[in-house]
Order: sequence, then C-alpha cells, then structure tokens
Amino acid sequence: MENSTAGVIEPAARTLHDPGTAADIAAQVAGLYGPDAERMAPCLALGTFERVGSNWLSDSLRPVMPQHNEPFRQQLGREHPLSPRNRVPVDLGGAALSALGRHHLACALSDLYGSPRHLVKETNLFFATDTVLQLLPDSPIVVLTRAPIGIASSFERGGLWERWAYGQRYAQVAASARSPRWREFAPLVPLDDPAAPVALGRLIALNALLLAGAVAGAGRDVTVVSYERHVSDRPAVLAGLARSLGVTLPSDAQTVPSQRDAVDATFATNQSKDELIAEVDPTTADLVKSNVAATMARASRFLEPHVTATAAEWLAGDDLYEVRKPVAPRRKPARSLSPARPLPAPMYRSMTPGVSWRDVLVTNAEMAELLTLLHAAGLPNTQQGTNLLVCPMPHERGGRLHFDRPAQRWRVSPSYETHPAFWVTWIGAATAAAWLGARLPTRDEAIEATAGAPVYNCDYVMGDTCPVVEPGSSAGEVHHLVGNLQIWCGDGPALTAAEPAQRHLFGAAWNTPGTGEAIEAVRSRYLLGSSRGVGVRPVRDARTTAATALGAWELAHLLNGWLDVLDGPARPCGELDRLLSFALTGS
Repeated sequence: MENSTAGVIEPAARTLHDPGTAADIAAQVAGLYGPDAERMAPCLALGTFERVGSNWLSDSLRPVMPQHNEPFRQQLGREHPLSPRNRVPVDLGGAALSALGRHHLACALSDLYGSPRHLVKETNLFFATDTVLQLLPDSPIVVLTRAPIGIASSFERGGLWERWAYGQRYAQVAASARSPRWREFAPLVPLDDPAAPVALGRLIALNALLLAGAVAGAGRDVTVVSYERHVSDRPAVLAGLARSLGVTLPSDAQTVPSQRDAVDATFATNQSKDELIAEVDPTTADLVKSNVAATMARASRFLEPHVTATAAEWLAGDDLYEVRKPVAPRRKPARSLSPARPLPAPMYRSMTPGVSWRDVLVTNAEMAELLTLLHAAGLPNTQQGTNLLVCPMPHERGGRLHFDRPAQRWRVSPSYETHPAFWVTWIGAATAAAWLGARLPTRDEAIEATAGAPVYNCDYVMGDTCPVVEPGSSAGEVHHLVGNLQIWCGDGPALTAAEPAQRHLFGAAWNTPGTGEAIEAVRSRYLLGSSRGVGVRPVRDARTTAATALGAWELAHLLNGWLDVLDGPARPCGELDRLLSFALTGS
C-alpha cells in the first residue's frame, strides 16, 4: 500500500463539473443520519481500470465490511444519467431522473451507509466519477491501481475485449468526450476505429486521468493500493489497509486464498498470484504502453500538472512484469450446460409449524415468464435506466435474463432456464411470490428451517449457480435449502419512518462463504437493490395459497399505482417503501 505524496491530493485549480443537484441529494441522504453521517459513510474503492485487484480487496475485507459491487456501473441501465455507459453527460437536474429514478438513487445511497462502515467498489466510472464522489462527500477513498501491461495481460488471457464488448465501450466513451461538457477530452479518444490494444491504452489513461482529477477536486484523503505491491507483499498491504480504514481483520485474512480451481472460473475470485507475469504478445504490450504514454502527453496540455502526475504515478509499474508470450489457456472442466430439462411442478414441503417451503428456488424461466406478462400488462422493468424488478446484466457479465426488444418478451440465456434467478430486487422477489400464491420467509423462519441443513454450492466451488434440482436429493426434500443462492426475506431491520426500507438477506450463495456464522449473519438491502448472489424462495402458510395468487395484470396495476404515488407530492422514502410493501405483502 502506498500513500500519495502529501496524503491528500491538492484540489485542482479547476474542478471538472458540479452537476447541480448531486449535493442536494447527498445532503438529503446524509441528513437521515445526522452527526453520525460521516462515520457511517461508505469507503469508496475506485479502480484506475478493470482487473486491478478489486475482487481481492472485496474478499479480504468481507469479514468486517459489508460489500457493494459496482452499484453505479453495473446496476443502472444504459439510459440512466449516472450510468458510465450513457453517452449523455451526467445531469441530475430538472427532469433527468424519473420519479422512480430519484427514489431509487436516494434509497441506493442510503443503503451504502452503515455501521460497520460499508465498502463500495467501482471501476471504470469514466465521466461519472466526479458526480459519484459528490454523492458521497464524506466517504474515504481507496484507489486501486495496476500497471497497464498487467491489465493488458488480464484482458488478453480472458479474451475480455471481445467478451465484454469493449469496442462498443470505446465508441461510447469517445461519444461522451465530444459533448459540450467534456469536449476538451475528445483528443484523448479519437474516433479512428483503433485496434484493440490502441483503444485499451487510451481508455486506461483516460479513466486514470478522470479519477485523478475528480479526487483532486474533492480534496480528500486517498489510500493507494497497488496491485503489484499486494502480489509481492499481501500481508503488509492488508495490515496497512486495515490501519487506514480503522478495521481489525481476522487472523486468517493474512493467509493466501485457496488455489482450488472452480469448475467454472468465469466469476470466481478465489485464486491468488505470487508473481508478476504478463502473458501478452510483445507487440500488443508495446501498443498499450505507447498509447498510454501518448494519451498522458496530450492530457498534459490542458490538465493541471498535479492531476497528470498523479495519474502517471498510478499507472507506473510496467517494468515490474516479466513479459511472456501467451500460451493456450488451460481449460478447466466445463460445467455441463446441456439443454435444460423441464422441471416437475414445484411442491411445498412443511419445514416448520404452519409454514411450507417451496422445494426449489424460483428459476430463470419462471422469472422470464412473469416479466414478459408484466411487460404486456403495461409494466416495463426498466424505466429511464432504473430497474424495478430485475437487473438485466449482459450474459458475459453474469446476467441470465434479457429483454428481447423486437419480440417484446424476456428470454433466458440458453441452458440456464432451470438455474435459479438472481439480480432480482426485493420488489421483484415479492412480486414473484405474490404471483405464485406465496410470500417470502422471515429471517427467523429461515433460521429455524435451515438449522443443521447441509450447504451445497458455495464459496466458488462451482464458480456459478447450478440448476435448482440438487443432485442426490429426493423428490420429498427441499433442494438447496442452503447454498446456490442467498434468499430475500419478507422482513427487515427496524428503521425510522423517514429511512428507506430494507429487507433481510439470508443463507449462502455460490459466491459467498458457507460457514454457519456467514449463513446467519445479519445483512439487509434496500428494496430496489439486487445482486448475482440473491434469489427467491417462496413459502406458504394459511393466508397464502394457490388461491391467493395475483395475476400479472393485477400486479402491474398495483405497481403502476405505486409509481403514480412517486410522481405525486414529496414523501419520505421510508413512507413510500412501506406503502409498496403493504400493497405486495399486506404487512
């Protein structure tokens, strides 16, 4: 871990932009916590680019800091003003946000505050960086850095440029740089249809420069964590980071993560490196490095010297790598993705007095059917970039549910129909339960029902979800009672009437630990939050049966009625959330 020369990057003579209402929204949320707001503000971990060790940081701090993975970059639709994928410059004033968008942003920001302090990880914010910092003015900042050649190696080994559609990303960033607000940055990303290594070098430099400028404008303390340093001396970096953040890590946090290979390692983060090797073609490496240097040189003509100097310091370290020609990747045994077989009709099994649990988690196929019916009934999932029921991530980023615009229906990634649905908001989970004539379990019910249950598929053993039918389980059992995904609960922590409502999460997922302590840890999220580790497990009791199921038209009418309330006179977020919760659950 390294600190910037003076501990605080001096404010720039020229700040990049003041988006107008960002400060007002930040003040509104911070006002919920009064004098505790600064202590409860999250730590922001901001990367100079992707593949800078952010997953390692998250996994290391998970035991002591609740995690939020890229809520601005991943969980906002392309049309949202705050989405880094939006070609339109950030503007939170006027009608830039819908009523749902304003409500979501206030709730999302509130969700990031807490005690113990939360960790918010973001990479590649590009032109949204300074606005995000203004939305969280009291947050300490950790900047994650990596030498460009290391990033290029990771991109080449994983085929990430093509897999994550970075050609389109370059075009989007170049278009944003030509807007009136950012046009001075246009020379850094020319519209010349560059080769991938050229474009990658430009993007790495641009994001680092924008981050350095935004941090300088915010005038805050910055802790810099170098990828190269954490590979060479992980215990020292962790110890320094813990001191900087004022947290105490468990003793086993100093140990090197498991080297166990996941069956599917696409999203696994349990691997560790102990040497700096760049497996990248020398020509590619030279193109990336030369275009980083050229971009930095162009930027020095109009940015403050300390901004370009800071970005250059963050991008140093190419000389620390041993460059090797890439070799054919070692293929791990792939998970079987044969065409999904139809599942038998789900059943409900008595687990605790008066409560029956559905034997399988809600599947992607079921969620796609419900989303299609709701869309036909006049309730689109995404409204001006704000997702109501599910977050439709690209398949390459772990998404399995996708809206087919020409066909006006939702589809599932092939062979994932019988996998459990994730990236589902609490609103989506409660809506699915009502549609199925069920409800979501309370946290206490979940603890009671899962006592002593075995855990199946957790801690990256498979590297992804598996089908909802658990191998070896009989027809009379509840499959994945613990494991595969965590679940949304129907209840949440007691909060004030003004605070946005939250609902508990429970259990273990493919990407979380499966220890008893981790399974029963108290954690919660706001109603519009979602992640790739949380799904839906309906339960039934005397008040919720097949006869009480609501149709898609009824549910669409109910949810649209709530959206109309959002458009009405201003009300506290908590009051609005509780109106919706009562409408969906009766409690």
